[in-house]
Amino acid sequence: MRKILNIFAALFVAVVATSCLEHDLEELEVFDGCDITRIDCEFRWKTGEIHPGTGAEKVNQVYLAAARSYETDENDPTKGTCTIKFVNTAIPDQYKATAQSQMVVYVTISTAAIIKPIGDAPTLGIPGDWTKSHQYEVTAANGTKKTWTIVVEPYQ
Repeated sequence: MRKILNIFAALFVAVVATSCLEHDLEELEVFDGCDITRIDCEFRWKTGEIHPGTGAEKVNQVYLAAARSYETDENDPTKGTCTIKFVNTAIPDQYKATAQSQMVVYVTISTAAIIKPIGDAPTLGIPGDWTKSHQYEVTAANGTKKTWTIVVEPYQ
């Protein structure tokens, strides 16, 4: 009896877990955008203090307000170039000389696209060396690819 119940349960699950729809489905849009639409950066540093709850060293961070305009030669979607000029007045003086080699950069890209570093480019979202330009490949949902060059420099 138990064997028969198990067989019926398996058949029930097999029927319920399948779909009857095979045609007349709505065609979904395939996104073709492979652009960087926004770029931001921040700086993080260890304070030397120990957090009493975790025992880990405290880390401070500061968002670096940036002067950016995507309508200039430095930021040209047709060429795949993007420059962010950060304002370093918020960085503590003892870190200003080395801050650019430990920046955290993050970007916003087109809907449904993915981004990956090319070569020695740092992983976005974690501290990396931004003293030189880096290239990233943005792939749209439809497979279109574009190589972007990102430059991070102090605002003068």
